This record gives sequence, structure tokens and C-alpha cells, in this order.
Amino acid sequence: MIEKNIHNQLVGRLPVSPMDIMRLFVEFTEEASVTESDKDSIINAFRRVIRTGINGVAEQDRSVSFEYAAIESLRARRNRRPSTMADLRSYTNRMLSYEQFGGIPLSSITSEDCYKLLHTHFSYSPHVFRKAKAVLHSVFSYGIRRGWCQANPVKSLECPPVYEERIVPLSGTQIRAILRTCRQQEFLSMLPATQLLLYCGVRPGEVRRLHWRDIDRREKVVYIEGRASKTGGPRAVPLRGGALELLEYRRPPNEYIAPRNWTRLWKRLRQQAGIKCWQRDVMRHTFASLHLKRFHNLIQLQEEMGHRDCNLLRTRYLNVRHVSSSTARRFFS
Repeated sequence: MIEKNIHNQLVGRLPVSPMDIMRLFVEFTEEASVTESDKDSIINAFRRVIRTGINGVAEQDRSVSFEYAAIESLRARRNRRPSTMADLRSYTNRMLSYEQFGGIPLSSITSEDCYKLLHTHFSYSPHVFRKAKAVLHSVFSYGIRRGWCQANPVKSLECPPVYEERIVPLSGTQIRAILRTCRQQEFLSMLPATQLLLYCGVRPGEVRRLHWRDIDRREKVVYIEGRASKTGGPRAVPLRGGALELLEYRRPPNEYIAPRNWTRLWKRLRQQAGIKCWQRDVMRHTFASLHLKRFHNLIQLQEEMGHRDCNLLRTRYLNVRHVSSSTARRFFS
């Protein structure tokens, strides 16, 4: 009698027949590969699928498209440096050009979708792949904070290994050639910034953001504030060796240490110094190798270079094989 009443209620309320419902139930048991023979177990499994589906639909309704999330993520970081924002926009635009990826709800995107995106557009270089993965990861992290998705599908993806080229520090002859060229009238404006690159290990991008007010004559340090630091963390680096000459300069505090036409002059300076093969960041690597050879203090070196830990120094920066103790002592004296 109870089952007959339920049958009558279904017929009166639903736009589908009980036979249609039975077909759906059979399809569910086949698609879900239900192996339980117990009726209650099958019904409970069916209920779980229904609830999961309802929750999934509700989550999609709360979600936004990947394009919207990516644009809002960029907007949230609009206070970053112009060069950083340009880099982020470039990667984001390339992601949005991937078929219809931009229109997919953020909560529906899977790890497989992210894998295909990264390997389709960013796999030509391990460095590019890692950078793209970081940008994509940041979009989903922002989406989680905004409640647009529950998990970050990029988190489980692995990056291809990066085999770094071993950088050989500049020789004493090359260092002298650079400094000698800097003292020529044409390149004299380059000397203070070059001394910071060489004797303090300041990054090229950082040195172009430093002002003369960042040189503390009393403490004999250069302060690299958050506005100038690549990582956003401030640090103070002692002035040693040739960098001590900066204490003798008397320049307006708000004037930049590096000249505005730095890029053009720097290329010509290297050519004039007779250095044909120039490895990227070689002056920073030279500083790191000479510093460790002279002071034998990896933690101090890490702090002065502005690294979060010592791993990058151990795996990439240091090459003390080509540095003698006497060279390191003369360099910092």
C-alpha cells in the first residue's frame, strides 16, 4: 500500500515516469560501477552522488570564470612594480588565449586542465614553465580566498627539472678591466652603481632603484628598502673594498645612484672592457663566491644577498673552485 501511494505521488508530481527514473537508476549503477548487492548500500551510494552533484552545482553557481578571477588577481596586485605587473599580464594573457580556458568556471578547472595549459603554451623552457605555474597557482589561491573555488588544482603539478649553467666568477683581470673602464669620462657615471654590484652583490634591478640617501656614511652600509628590493624584504649590506669610495661622494639625497641610460651604457662598457662572453648576473655570483671564500659565513652571505634561505646559494651561486683566498682577501680589503 505504501509503495502504491509513493507511485501515485510520483506520477502526479514529476514530469517523468517511474520507468524513466528506473532507467536513470540502472545507468547510474552501470556508470558508477556499483558492485554492492545490498539494496540499502546501492540507495545510499545513489544519495551520495546526488548530494555531491547538488553541492557541485551550488559551488559552480558561487564561482566565477577563470578570466574574471585572473583579472581580479592582477588588480589585487596592482601596487607591484610596473615591470612585475607587465610580466604577470603577459603570462595571464597567454593563459586566456588557450581555447576557451578563460570562460570555464574556476571551480570546474581540474589539475589535468592546468597540466594541458602549461604544457601547451609554456613548456619550451623550464624557467618559463615554473613562472607560468607560479602565476596560475596565484590565480587559484586568490580564488580560494574569495570563495570562488575550494582547492588549488595547480598544487599537485610537478615542474620539469632545471639544470643551471655553472657560472664562473669574474677573474681579477676582468674586474680590473671593468673598474678601469668605469673611470673613463664616458662611463664615469656608471662607477658608483658598478661598485655596488661588484662589492655588495646588489641585484642589477635593485641598483637602478637606489638613491644616494640609501648610502649611510656613518654606518658604512647601503640600505635596500622594500621599494627597491626584488623580494620586498629590506636589508642592509656593508660597504667593503671599492664600495667604500661611495662614502666620499656628495650627491643630492633624492638622486638615483645609477644613470638613467644604464642599459645602453652598460652594454658599451662591457665591450670597451674587452669582455666578450658575459654570463647573466655574473657580478652577483662573483661577489657571492669571493665573500664565502673570504668570510666563510654562509648565513651572513644569505642575509646580505637577500635570499630567503641558503639553498639557492649552495646549488647555483657559489663557485669557489675558481677563487683563491688571496684574491678574495685583496678584493674586500
